[in-house]
Amino acid sequence: MSRRLSLLANQLHTSSALKRPLTLNKKETFRDRSFYKHFLPIQTRWSDNDQYGHINNSIYYHYFDTVVNDYLIKHCELVPGSQDTSKPIGLVVTSYADFYAPASYPHMIHAGLSITKVGNSSIAYKIGIFEGEQPLAAVVGGYTHVFVDAIHRKPIKKIPDHLLKGIRPILQLSESL
Repeated sequence: MSRRLSLLANQLHTSSALKRPLTLNKKETFRDRSFYKHFLPIQTRWSDNDQYGHINNSIYYHYFDTVVNDYLIKHCELVPGSQDTSKPIGLVVTSYADFYAPASYPHMIHAGLSITKVGNSSIAYKIGIFEGEQPLAAVVGGYTHVFVDAIHRKPIKKIPDHLLKGIRPILQLSESL
C-alpha cells in the first residue's frame, strides 16, 4: 500500500498540470455589503433558531420573501390581498441560498436587496443576509419572479412601467451574472 501511495505522490509531483502556476477561479459570492442597494432590518425570533443555536436554513427563505415584498409594497405599488385582477402577480419560479456563516437569535439582521436581471416578464433578486453591521453576508440567496396574468397565470408580455420605475433604484446588473 505505501509503495502505491509513494508512486502516486511521485506521479502527481512530476505531473505537468502541477508545474503550471496555481490560480484560483475566483467566483463572485456577492457577500460584500456594498453590492446591495436596499436594506431592511429584521429582528430574529427565538423560534428562528434550530437545535444547534443558529437560524434554521429554511427561515432564510422567509427573510428573502420579507425583504422583496416589503420593497415591492413600498416602491412598486404592490397591494397584498388585492382583488384587482387587472394587475399581474409575481410567482417564484426558482430560488437558492448559499450559506457562509451562522446567524442567531437575538441578533438583528439586515436583509440587503438588489435586482440582477430584468426580463420581459421576470425579475431576478439577489439577497444578502447580514448579522448586524457585518461587512460580509452570512447568507446570499435569491429568487426569480415571473409576472403572470392574475386570472390565466400566463407570463405577461412586458413588465408594467410602474414596476420598472420602482425597481430602477436597486438595479445592480453585473457582467458576471
